[in-house]
Amino acid sequence: MKRVLFVSMIGQPGRYDPAVYEDQPGGDNEVHWVFLQLRDLGLADRIAYSGVFVCRGEALPDPDAADAVILGGSYHSVHDDLDWQHATRRWLKDYRDTGRPLLAICGGHQMVSEIEGAPVRPLAGGARLAGTLPVRLTASGRDHLLFAGYLATPEFHFANEEHVAAPPAGATVLATGDGLPCAALDHGGLWYSVQFHPEATAESLAVSWRRTHPEFAGNYRRLADGNLLLGNFLAGTGIV
Repeated sequence: MKRVLFVSMIGQPGRYDPAVYEDQPGGDNEVHWVFLQLRDLGLADRIAYSGVFVCRGEALPDPDAADAVILGGSYHSVHDDLDWQHATRRWLKDYRDTGRPLLAICGGHQMVSEIEGAPVRPLAGGARLAGTLPVRLTASGRDHLLFAGYLATPEFHFANEEHVAAPPAGATVLATGDGLPCAALDHGGLWYSVQFHPEATAESLAVSWRRTHPEFAGNYRRLADGNLLLGNFLAGTGIV
């Protein structure tokens, strides 16, 4: 079986209150959340899945130890200048050299795009995206492996205050959204990134705002195909 590594950047101790996730499966264990999504897709027993919390000081494995990587989002900004963020950037550059696939999500999308020279900026007017919202697939996106089985304006869960303001050189825009010129990107070489959260549930994102913006909780709706993109990534890159 192929080895799939989930890299969690959810937040170092003190950045968020883990208690907001007390009623979620596994608490604030994001690695477990992704396992449950893969299980629901019928993929958990077809891969060797593991995870690492880089934001909690756990060491990344040798880049050759993974056949595919999913890079998660974060409570932190890519501009926070943290040691573990710099270590993750260095590791990603080494992993890039292996030629193996990567799917980067939300803060991961921003980190990968920043590494490639793209600007990451706050949303206009200091806004926050918090809810289940549509994206618009470009012509390239409609024919792309990530969006197989989706309509031209699929919906996904969002939770972000920053965004990729312009695509990196050589990247292809797959989807846009209101105020989001780069909602999904193909970076070439089997590397893809999305601003939204195909790995999260409506419930886990709703409670993430519990302490700071409880009014956002009602903005999320369950999606029948939100996690399909994870399966498309693994199938389309030959991992399953």
